[in-house]
Amino acid sequence: MAPRVYDFNLAKVQDTLVSHLRSRRREATVADLVAGTGLPNFQVEQGLRGVLAEYAGHLKASESGELVYYFPWPMQSTTRGFGPAVRRGLRALRKGAATVLSFLFKIWIVAMLVGYFVVFLAVAVAAVVAALAASMAGNRDRRGRSSGPSGQGMVLVARLFDFVLRMWFWSNLTGGSRRGRRPREGGKPFYRSVFSFVFGDPDPNREHDGALTRYMLAYLRAHRGVITLEEVMAATGRDAEGAQQLLNRWLVEFEGDPRATDDGTVVYAFPSLLKTTADEQRRFVTGAVGPAPVRTVVPFSSNKPRTNGWIVFLNLFNLLFSGYFLFVGLSPLAAASVGPNFTFVFRVAQSLLEGVGVTSDPAGLLAGALGAVPLAFSVLLYLVPLVRRGRLARANEQIREEGLARRIFARVLADPSRVDPREVRPLGAGADPARFEAARKRIFDRFAGAKGAEPEALSDGGFVYRFAELEREKADLERYRAAVDLAKLQTGATVFDSGK
Repeated sequence: MAPRVYDFNLAKVQDTLVSHLRSRRREATVADLVAGTGLPNFQVEQGLRGVLAEYAGHLKASESGELVYYFPWPMQSTTRGFGPAVRRGLRALRKGAATVLSFLFKIWIVAMLVGYFVVFLAVAVAAVVAALAASMAGNRDRRGRSSGPSGQGMVLVARLFDFVLRMWFWSNLTGGSRRGRRPREGGKPFYRSVFSFVFGDPDPNREHDGALTRYMLAYLRAHRGVITLEEVMAATGRDAEGAQQLLNRWLVEFEGDPRATDDGTVVYAFPSLLKTTADEQRRFVTGAVGPAPVRTVVPFSSNKPRTNGWIVFLNLFNLLFSGYFLFVGLSPLAAASVGPNFTFVFRVAQSLLEGVGVTSDPAGLLAGALGAVPLAFSVLLYLVPLVRRGRLARANEQIREEGLARRIFARVLADPSRVDPREVRPLGAGADPARFEAARKRIFDRFAGAKGAEPEALSDGGFVYRFAELEREKADLERYRAAVDLAKLQTGATVFDSGK
């Protein structure tokens, strides 16, 4: 018994199509593929959806209205093979490593930033006490002269006293409630403020892809299940390559079909999205879709600037003290040459170690435990946010350019007969690219060049453009949508109800 046309191995069909496309130098019509492979039309059309998505294919329309499928050469799968497998493995490895390292570093932050701050503050207080004791002993000297560093001790006392008065910020940042007091509304624990400063907060755009897909499905239903590449570009701000990748994915996920109108306009039809009751069809065809979801600029941190300032201060406090202990511990002669009292705090810490029984190389222990380790941490605590700020700035610039591209594409589609690029003006409030005019010109010129726009010089030195091809496509698209018979896609009257 011969196998049925509609019962076939999709993966095998797709492999056959890819082999034939490669032999034809990546370009063919459906008829070419049917003749070259011997596969039925239905199997070729179904298999091409997956091939388009996997091999980043594109579409052309001939003068006769025939679709031509073409692919970048050499045809390389984006999901199978050694290269994609390695890339997926590296992405998974990076993600897993980032998660583990982030968790460990968060624990380290709490232990290091707060712990070393307390340790250094305790050493400083002990040094103050020692300085005061030396000052009092010096005042009892018969010659009336100080034999200890009384001046330095008193200055240190004054500065530390001022610092302690500022420690009110600690309870303000912890966000917890003291006994008999309600927690400050909107507060958060101090460790979360530090995490926000170092690693940032959850991405506000993490749900954007899902929201965009839902929007495009609503847009398709409101426009009779038909869309063009330019409309996707106007909704997303993506260039033609990025918009085509989205369309390829949606063709597979939502059973769409690329088609060519009688006048040669490439459209993407999703009739299965329209199969519902007549009442539901009237609701989504006559309803307003609203604006497309946009990606927002990601803030560096949700902390208040004052909170970040205190985190920077705490880390700077640790950085200075750790640098001091490392320098004195490793270069005692060089440290002594700075001044007679420069090594005083180090000697106090050394005496504290010896007082608890640590007599084996206390200087080396201080240089490592209070020098190298907290110094490395403090540098890293500054380096991680610094690198993240740079990467975030580039990502935000891309988001701003994407928003600008959306506005440019939408303006052109609204009236392609006469477009003045200067009509797209800055929005302000941090929503525009850094070099707005240069970005606007670059995006517009690329789009105008791809669509063969005709420039017309103005008396003020500017240019207006006519997108004649888009004018034709827009009118053709409206005719094609008007010809879609929704009645054929209605579910019709109920003939069976399992609930009755």
